Amino acid sequence: MNDDERFYVEKMLESFGYPPASARIYAHLLFAGKPMTITELAQETGLGKSTVSTALRLLEHDGLVYYTKLGKKKLYKARSAFHKLLLFPNRILKEYVVPLRKLLEANPEGREEILRDIEEFEKITRKIIEFLEIAED
Repeated sequence: MNDDERFYVEKMLESFGYPPASARIYAHLLFAGKPMTITELAQETGLGKSTVSTALRLLEHDGLVYYTKLGKKKLYKARSAFHKLLLFPNRILKEYVVPLRKLLEANPEGREEILRDIEEFEKITRKIIEFLEIAED
């Protein structure tokens, strides 16, 4: 992996809200060409084992990394999951847009323009999600 490749992958993940350590771990695993242990990742990235472990849990939770066991060792590997990253609009809708819309609908006075913008954003985002779900099949 060269630094330019890593840079773009790291920045892409950071733009989706991942911490820099998680982005670095993902980029490293994506281009490693082999599964790696926490110890190996810590040595090669210069991050502490605790930081690597925390980053891996987050990435694993989001489906970007998985592991297999070899005896007691966990060997981590990145999924080339760029299509999964495109599904983040669904997360944004569920966690932020829909709750905000509901709050504004409960007290819309003086917020009609913001409410219209949010409703339009929600409609467009749902179309994107629908398209991505079709493309994923």
